[in-house]
Order: sequence, then structure tokens, then C-alpha cells
Amino acid sequence: MGTKHLVIIHGRDKKPKCDEMLRLIKMSLIAGLRRVNEEAAQRLEQEHISLTFSYYGDINNRLLLESRPRYGQLFEKEEDGNFYVPDHFYDESMQQLINRPTDQMTPEEYELLIANEPIIHFYDDAAKILSPYLSLFGMSTRAIKKLLPDLGAYLTSRVVGSQIRERLQAPLAKALSGGDDVMLLSHSMGCMVAYDVLWKFSRMSEYKHLWEYKVNEWLTLGNPLGEPAVKRSLYDSNEPDDGMYPANIRHWTNINAVDDYIAHDAKIEDDFYLMLSRNLIESINDQPLIYTFWKDSHTGRPNPHNFFAYLNHPKVAEQVANWILRS
Repeated sequence: MGTKHLVIIHGRDKKPKCDEMLRLIKMSLIAGLRRVNEEAAQRLEQEHISLTFSYYGDINNRLLLESRPRYGQLFEKEEDGNFYVPDHFYDESMQQLINRPTDQMTPEEYELLIANEPIIHFYDDAAKILSPYLSLFGMSTRAIKKLLPDLGAYLTSRVVGSQIRERLQAPLAKALSGGDDVMLLSHSMGCMVAYDVLWKFSRMSEYKHLWEYKVNEWLTLGNPLGEPAVKRSLYDSNEPDDGMYPANIRHWTNINAVDDYIAHDAKIEDDFYLMLSRNLIESINDQPLIYTFWKDSHTGRPNPHNFFAYLNHPKVAEQVANWILRS
């Protein structure tokens, strides 16, 4: 195996600048690793593990601002002409997250966290009920565009999709072609971007020089790939049967949180089982649902889908630690 190389791609919604986002990602993940294995935490903290961050938050912010001008009250315009969430905006929420003792990450503590937000349960239940029916009538994509403009643009705009995929393609191609031991960690909309890029790398002739390389571990968090409207919009959705699915992943582990309505279909093996039967992948492992503990210090509202809360969870950290320590 080559150099350990962790490649991370974030999900949808408003974002701070790249450097600030990476600072928060490392803070939450390293604190999560300390919940399970100090050696793994130190290896990442001391940069013994290569880390590449694929960032497209500037594109997210632009799409959100175009659709919802009220976001202008939250964003700050920077010298590059783009708009971002201010630095340190999430610091208080982050401290609350990483200071929570591991033994207080229980179902009972989660119910206390969301006690004043019963609508969170409603959103997840409604998504489970409505998604298959909306999909039958071709309505899901339109609903996504209205509710989640950045995700909707990725699904429906070739230009936006290409811009976002390029942010992952170049660094991932470099890591793979260099023979690195790659863990690709993706969240939310980033799971869709990663899937499309992996498919391109293993199926399209212009990437033939990458066909022999595989991602050793793909870890998907808050993953919407089981959603019918999303599956219909993936790069391989209209491919002939023999061209479906990426062929360059060894092990795929999927972790979703309770009440995460973006990833309400918690299991992906039943959607992608043909990858196993066709020997395109060695394993697909759906982990049991976890409880995440992000609470926005500005609004007081919990968010089960939050990326930092996933990274800080011991079950997620355990997957990363196992890969870091594996020879």
C-alpha cells in the first residue's frame, strides 16, 4: 500500500471559506478520533496522513444567494468577489459538540437535544412516505430544486455539475495515480459528486489511465444515494446495463443518522447490490443508524444532518481510525 491519503468532500448548504471549512473539519474529526483512538488522532493531527479537501462551498453559496436573497444578511463578501459565512461563525456550536462526553451520545440524550423541535421527526417521517410516491410522478427533482437550490442545480445543470465535479476530479486522480491508499470521505451532496466522479474514472475512455486504480475505502455520511430522484440523476442512470456502477471501489461503508431527512433511505446495499453480484466491489456495509448532536448556537436548533456532527461521532471516527492504523 502507498501513502495513506484521506480525501474529503463536503455536502450542500451555506459554507465558510475553504480554509475555515477545513479547520472545522479537522477539529471535529480529530476530536472524534480521540473518542476512539489517540494514536489515530495524533497521526492525523501531526499530518502523518495526507489530507486533501475538495471544496465547492463558493458555488453552493452563489446558488443559494441567487435563489434566496435573504442569505445576503448572513454572508460576507470577500476579496475574491464571492460570499461566505463569516470565519468563526460555528465556533460556539463546535465547542458544544466536541465537549459532549461520549457516554452522553445516547438515544435518551438525543431526545433531550431535540425536545423542543418535534418537527425534526416529522420531516424525516414525511420524507420516507413521500419520496417514493413523488418519484413515480417525476416530482422529486422539482421539489429538490425548490427546497434545496444548490442540490437541485447539481442534479439539473450540466454546467454546475461539471464545475463541482472538477473540484474533486483533479485531486482524486492525482492521489489514485500516485498509488496512494485512498479513503474517500463524502457527506450529503458530496456523495453524489463522488459517485459520479468514480463512475467517470472507471468507465469513460478519457480516464483509461485511471482504470487500474481503486479507492480502498469509501465512507459515505448523510448519504442521499438511495433516494429515487437522486438515483435517476446520477451519471450512469441512462447507461446500458453493462456500463452501470463505478468499478473502482474496494470497500464502501455507509453511515446515516436518525432523523437525517436528506438521507432518509438509510441503507444503500439494497440499491447497489448488483455491484456485489457483478464483482465490481468487495463489500458494501450499511452501519446501524447513529445519533448526532449538533445544535446551532445562533438559532438553538439541532441539525441531525450536520457534517461536523457526523465527523465527531465515535462510529464514524472508528471507521477512519481503523483505516489509519491498518498496515
